Amino acid sequence: MKIDIILAPRLLPLRLEDAICVVIDVLRATTTVITALANGVREVNPFLTAVEARRVAESADNIPFLLGGERKGLRIPGFHLGNSPSEYLDSGQISGRAIYFSTTNGTPALRRAFQSSNRPVYLGALVNLSAVSLAIVQAATKNALRSIFLVCAGRHGRPSLEDLYCAGLIAQSLWSKFTESEISPELSDTTVLAIEYAKTNRDKPLTVLTESEHGQYLQEIGFTADLEFASQIDKYDIVPYFDGKRIIISPE
Repeated sequence: MKIDIILAPRLLPLRLEDAICVVIDVLRATTTVITALANGVREVNPFLTAVEARRVAESADNIPFLLGGERKGLRIPGFHLGNSPSEYLDSGQISGRAIYFSTTNGTPALRRAFQSSNRPVYLGALVNLSAVSLAIVQAATKNALRSIFLVCAGRHGRPSLEDLYCAGLIAQSLWSKFTESEISPELSDTTVLAIEYAKTNRDKPLTVLTESEHGQYLQEIGFTADLEFASQIDKYDIVPYFDGKRIIISPE
């Protein structure tokens, strides 16, 4: 068993064998999707483009939907919702609906991870850190997988500090859970570095987010509250997964 952290989706191998992927986009796509599903959304359908999201949503039969997503951090013109987790807290507005969702970094990362692994892709963030860690261990053990890839969505194809931090915390949790079961996973060099950074800053999630490049940008455009929301560790006990078409809550 090997645990590897991928700093940006473009670095993920095109074909993976006996592997499971977890996509991490702390600021903000995976945090937002987890929040949406925890507050009653039926499913989230991720798309690469806003045009595609709108076209598929409008062709769906008898399924109440909302369009959600962002470009340059801001709500896409004509969409009902953006990519701020606080917009997905109103159960009365979103419960039972499908969200057709497109973001700059998160939704392309999900698509790339599924294409590479051809397996359900889990969504991880600080807000579901313990739950997703446990789900990964169970899935990897049950399916006798050889590799776990923690895929950081990053920003514009480059690594991001907040995703590396979250990946390090998840990797540390995986290591602990596997060793308790007398399994000693192999760690890539990137994973070792991420774990060390996560250990050093474990009690400072908000500081990490506010000091990150993307965190500073979100503050500049008025989303400081999103950093506070996304820094909450284990706020939710759910694990969404992407099956190639939609994101739903894992039944396990």
